[in-house]
Amino acid sequence: MSRREVRDYLFNEGDASSSISAQISTACTEVSTLPERRILEVQPEALLAYFLEKYGVEVPALVRDGIVASHHERQVEIYDRWDKQIRLIPGEAYDFEVPFVGEGDIFKLRPSTFDFNPPRAVIRKQYLAFTISGRTLRAEEVKAELDSTLASIEKYLESHRRQWAGFQQQLSIAVKAEIDSRRTKLLAQKENASRLSDLGIRLKEKEGSPRTYIPPAVKQKVVPQLPPMSPAIAPEPTLDMKQYETILGLVRGAGRSIEQSSSRTRKLDEESLRDLFLVPLNAHFGTATGEAFNYQGKTDVLIRHQQGNLFVAEFKVWRGDKNFLATIDQLLSYLTWRDTKTAIVIFNRNADFTSVVDKIRTLVKLHPRYLSGPISLDETSDRYTFFLPQDSGRKVLVSILAFDLSTGP
Repeated sequence: MSRREVRDYLFNEGDASSSISAQISTACTEVSTLPERRILEVQPEALLAYFLEKYGVEVPALVRDGIVASHHERQVEIYDRWDKQIRLIPGEAYDFEVPFVGEGDIFKLRPSTFDFNPPRAVIRKQYLAFTISGRTLRAEEVKAELDSTLASIEKYLESHRRQWAGFQQQLSIAVKAEIDSRRTKLLAQKENASRLSDLGIRLKEKEGSPRTYIPPAVKQKVVPQLPPMSPAIAPEPTLDMKQYETILGLVRGAGRSIEQSSSRTRKLDEESLRDLFLVPLNAHFGTATGEAFNYQGKTDVLIRHQQGNLFVAEFKVWRGDKNFLATIDQLLSYLTWRDTKTAIVIFNRNADFTSVVDKIRTLVKLHPRYLSGPISLDETSDRYTFFLPQDSGRKVLVSILAFDLSTGP
């Protein structure tokens, strides 16, 4: 009876889901720490391509026609039933080398679908090594054992392929949002510096800075601002405008990436589209959740800090005037007195996106809780001020961001 000597289990050292999140987070962290000149002097598309190549992952594929084996006489282990211990006796063994293409580290990770009998092999650069041994081996036994091992490895690899199928798209959205966010912030800083110059304050240029110098940015982190202390109530966290604008920048960057994606991505349902936005938000803040309960309902995206909410958003496909106004009602009904910075993301699947954007801007002003706006964020995104249904004296910022996912006739 043949058996395998190698004790090294594959697909058993880490979790693939955690590795996917870590890979995206590491890429975004590197973007956030790039030198300012790199952000300034390299086209965003080139930067994105670089990071997709650097952090992209290719699930391994076995090269079966490259399999080789060597035969040896060898001491092999047997279990002595009488003495109840393992003994070494003369035998024979076949050492197999199975080449593969792709990322060898995938062989270490456990996919979401697995069993409790993973295959055994040693990872050596671009091939797997394992041994089939026994006291005496017939060719049919060796072939059956080899086929069984390869089938088990292929089963795990197929699970990985399914799990990593959307990784490249998630990585692209997260990295592009990070790049766009940094560039947006740098441009805002440059504009502010220009205003100081207009006021007669001379800014000293840094040595080696280009004429189109833009100050550096760092990775954003939620730093809540607490209201004044009160002996009657515990302080509540709030979100400052810079962080709010950073969140909106991430959402706009992710939305634009989806607009440029394949028709298959643009045809995803509301829940699946929303999940694509959670990737860059979590890469920055780590506390963004989908379908979270808040006040009187369940909102699409919620960013929390400790026991408080910092940002609330709804994601909807455009389905006409009545549905849009109902979405505003829905969002406002979810908000507590503390929730003052929110967003509505609209996905257009109609042919005439311009008319939809115009309709949104008209309908907002007809809503009974509308106070002021719009303040333009870009060609299809604006910020408005509303008041809460339960407190007309409490103002709420609602940014409405529209993205065109139409796929043509």
